[in-house]
Amino acid sequence: MREAWFQLGRRRRLMLCGVVAGLALLAFVLLAVRHEVGEAVLLVGGGFGLVVAVIAGRLLDEAFARQRRFVSDASHELRTPLTAIRGQLEVLARSEHPEAGEVRRVERVVLGETARLEGLVDDMLRLARLDEEAPLRVEAFDLPGYLVELGRTDSPPTVKLGPVPAGTLRADPEQLTGALRNLLANARRHAGEQGRVELSAVARGSRLTIRVDDDGPGIPAEERERVFDRFHRSEAARGRESGGSGLGLAIAKAVAERHGGRIRAEESPLGGARLALELPGFEPRASAQLGTA
Repeated sequence: MREAWFQLGRRRRLMLCGVVAGLALLAFVLLAVRHEVGEAVLLVGGGFGLVVAVIAGRLLDEAFARQRRFVSDASHELRTPLTAIRGQLEVLARSEHPEAGEVRRVERVVLGETARLEGLVDDMLRLARLDEEAPLRVEAFDLPGYLVELGRTDSPPTVKLGPVPAGTLRADPEQLTGALRNLLANARRHAGEQGRVELSAVARGSRLTIRVDDDGPGIPAEERERVFDRFHRSEAARGRESGGSGLGLAIAKAVAERHGGRIRAEESPLGGARLALELPGFEPRASAQLGTA
């Protein structure tokens, strides 16, 4: 039922809520007329409509407030790398005959900030597409093979593949891959001295939970819900201070919810953080679990 609800899309869900509210109001009025409660019916019915209007108004206010916060935060995030790029170019421009070493230093800084800017814009566009709630391109694919390929990396720290149930998962592979890569990139950035990052999964019936663990500093309990907010700022939170855009975990949350699932942060058995993305649509093939180092 939850999966079907999220598959409807935001507009259809709002329309359905309006229809249900209207039918409820109509049923109440008909019931009241049947019991001949007279003018009191219209008063209460009008009150019900007023309550619905107030609730709808508050929802719209909250939506506009979230949009304003997002635009404000996005403007700040975009301005930061642009300011750095401009500052470096101004330093270079003040020197009539800059040394080759200084030119290379400015080049490194500008290229780094440009890459950061491109990543931020890409993440913002990805979130915008998720907000539009276009239909998911759901496919059935082999879970163990998919996670093996997802965890491949040539640069340290490496990703260890833990236990994975054999079976197929029905999901949008493009969106899911983007979300899980964000979780893996986040874990690798925050891995501890031993550089331990593990990718695993566990299933309960048709519900599958994909887990990304690391041995880093972890996420404090009071941050474990807010860390998925867009541009969440915290000294302890995992965000752009360590190279991220501040949107990776928000994208993972949006992808999970689009699939009728959820995501949560927990304490990891490795000592750091565990990010667990739960999805419906798993079809087990055998009771055995696969795993590889």
